[in-house]
Amino acid sequence: MEPGARQGWSRWSRALALAVAIVLALWIGVRAANPPSVVPATAPPTEFSADRAMGDVRAIAQRPHPASSADILRVRELLADRLHGLGLQTEERRYMIDPKDFQKLHGWNPKASPASEIVDLIGILPGRDRLKPAVALMAHMDTVWGSPGGGDDSVGVASILEILRAIKARGTPERDIVVVLTDGEEIGLSGASAFWPSDGLSDHVGVVINLEARGAGGRATMFETGDLNGDMIRLMAANVRHPVANSMSVMAYRLMPNSTDFTIARDKGLPGFNFAIMGRPEYYHSPRATADRLDPRSLQDMGDQVLDLASALATAKALPDEAADAVFFDVAGRGIIAYPAGTGWLVLLIAAAGLGGAVAGIARARLLSLPAIGLGLLGLIWLLAHGLLLLTVLNLVSGSTHPNYYDRLAALPRLEAQALLASLAALVGWLGWRRWPRRVLGIVPGVVLAILGWALGGSHELILFAAVAGMVAGWFAPSAGIPRWSGWIAGIGLLLLVAVIMQAKAPMAAWIFAWPAMVLALAAVPIAWGDAMFAKPWSWAIAAMALAIVLAPLIPLAHLAFLGIGGPMPQVMLAFLLLVAVAVWPLGRIEAPGRGAWLIAGALFVAALAIAVQVRTDPIAPTIPAYSLDK
Repeated sequence: MEPGARQGWSRWSRALALAVAIVLALWIGVRAANPPSVVPATAPPTEFSADRAMGDVRAIAQRPHPASSADILRVRELLADRLHGLGLQTEERRYMIDPKDFQKLHGWNPKASPASEIVDLIGILPGRDRLKPAVALMAHMDTVWGSPGGGDDSVGVASILEILRAIKARGTPERDIVVVLTDGEEIGLSGASAFWPSDGLSDHVGVVINLEARGAGGRATMFETGDLNGDMIRLMAANVRHPVANSMSVMAYRLMPNSTDFTIARDKGLPGFNFAIMGRPEYYHSPRATADRLDPRSLQDMGDQVLDLASALATAKALPDEAADAVFFDVAGRGIIAYPAGTGWLVLLIAAAGLGGAVAGIARARLLSLPAIGLGLLGLIWLLAHGLLLLTVLNLVSGSTHPNYYDRLAALPRLEAQALLASLAALVGWLGWRRWPRRVLGIVPGVVLAILGWALGGSHELILFAAVAGMVAGWFAPSAGIPRWSGWIAGIGLLLLVAVIMQAKAPMAAWIFAWPAMVLALAAVPIAWGDAMFAKPWSWAIAAMALAIVLAPLIPLAHLAFLGIGGPMPQVMLAFLLLVAVAVWPLGRIEAPGRGAWLIAGALFVAALAIAVQVRTDPIAPTIPAYSLDK
């Protein structure tokens, strides 16, 4: 085959491999980010059916039912009848409302009395051995003022009722199941604060599963655990069939000021799990959060995961003991990988060995150039600096400085699209990164974005840091671009360095960099030793497989991360941008970028800017709760 024909075949092989990898990753990742299909009411009684559970959601979410209202009494009586019908021993726990919590209630309802009561509803499904520590299922009955609560937290309460029915259909559990339906969660965790520290029944509980909602759709995510969760997580990994959970979320939530009813049980020292849905965020605390706006697939997802977990705990001969916190993550919702924190060093050792093997292979092929690897690192600095500037500036343009919290939640789908387009713009620019005909033009993007950021009220220190880094990288950009191996080795090395730092400082989050570094390093070894010039289709196939393996789980993870913290802090997407960049580099590198690459990057930026302007200029969302306008 002639050299020109060989190069043409190589280009086609690379393009095909890149396309297949992206399509495969999108197919796996998007499927993992969406909840499962609804199981019909005709399903066997041992299964969870969202069709059956939706009947309870509709009954509960007919009207708003905040604490101390007439309608919370209706809901409590309805739920007491349902629990009694399922064969549970039921009773009420009555507490005087805390004066601090009363202030919030009084703000919603000026007619509320300081002598108002908080009433928790307790149910017990007896197990074979009544002396064994019980499993508690918890959700809150009350809503905020003005919202019928089709999501928060009718989804949790209805899931518990259907889970109880399914567990009972499977036979008598080994231990008691205690149901704790709390009141007053929305005014300050009132019911949980009264029950967990002092109620005698709380001492009978050995593990707690809390069910929450911050929206009305999306995957159900296990985002918080009790302390010393190692053995609990291993039980979850062995029994939950389609989990969404990772230790990075657990670590991040422990650092945040947020709280749920589970916070009170966790502070008591109880082990447990906290689940929530976060999709359709515009319906969080919204007056439009009716039962019809709840995605029943999300209810199905919540029920499936919690039923698997609760059934495993309720039928275990002994509950898991305390063990050091585990590092864990789900693999595109198909299972959980869990291991002790110290095992993370083994993952890093394998990654380092793979990187060393790849370096030795390209050195043997005389393709190793330390200066070029340095340029590869400089290119990554350019990518991260300009990605940071784009995400920050566009977020400022969209009106992030003085937002209404609920209006911002309603805009989250558009803000996520905005962040995606901004990240893609930076990625395309980086793939074709090289010196402009006039060197000074390389610093223009950093200068322009910095001025925009400062004019819009952004952090001077953050913007200055990113702008200087981006301008320096733009000024010293190479005229011929970065060689394929130099960029890839530099990228894998940077992932490994970040993973080592995180393993030392925050091992529960190190996996997000350690595993991609290991996968990419191991993929690089056979290519470096067998086809360092990327002349054969199998080289592209290996690179494509590694790209798909890294990218597919990142899609649902990035989506959940944005739902959780991306609205106020879109810069969290930089971690995912770096991972995608290193994985796509050998296949996506643009050898001879011309105006086309920059036109694509510019078009992506303009599209992101248009979204940001639309979010900023749109009227306030009709879904927001009226009381939030006073804030």
